[in-house]
Amino acid sequence: MDRFIKENDLDWLCLALKDRCSERPHLECISVNAGRAYATDGHRMHAAPCDLDNGVYCRYELQRSLEKNNIPPVETDVVVPDGFKPQLVMIKQAGKAFNPASEITASDFYVQNGFYGQLMPKDGSSRFQRIYVLEALFGLSTKGETILHVHTKDNGENFMYANDSERSFVIMGMKLDKESACE
Repeated sequence: MDRFIKENDLDWLCLALKDRCSERPHLECISVNAGRAYATDGHRMHAAPCDLDNGVYCRYELQRSLEKNNIPPVETDVVVPDGFKPQLVMIKQAGKAFNPASEITASDFYVQNGFYGQLMPKDGSSRFQRIYVLEALFGLSTKGETILHVHTKDNGENFMYANDSERSFVIMGMKLDKESACE
């Protein structure tokens, strides 16, 4: 039997999950739809290829099943609310939202407040949790050569998107206060 997911894909997906979220248990699980696995904590989302039936899966069951090389059970008690389906739409929307003018690289950012601080493009148009960006970039095959796309709306909301041939991610930025110029 072929593996239903690569172990390093599963590890990378798990970086974007919440631990112990009793109010929203779907943020602790991995969703599979049409051959893609999606993991999100509500602020970032990672997507990778996965050959499982559509459904919601416990990360620990996925890991155990991967070790035993069998198919994990679908989580029937975890309900993903209809109003919260970023796993299915955000990556597709993000991929369409960008044009070549939005392309930047990691060297176009500067660090604010150290390792766990923020990354900001030199134009100051957006900012992102640095650790989220580093974890996401580390999982892409292009690593240091990854082209990032950043989008900032007029209301100050912003997000970053990148993909390689298999994996992709979206990271929601910190909302910018236009009047305080990000301070």
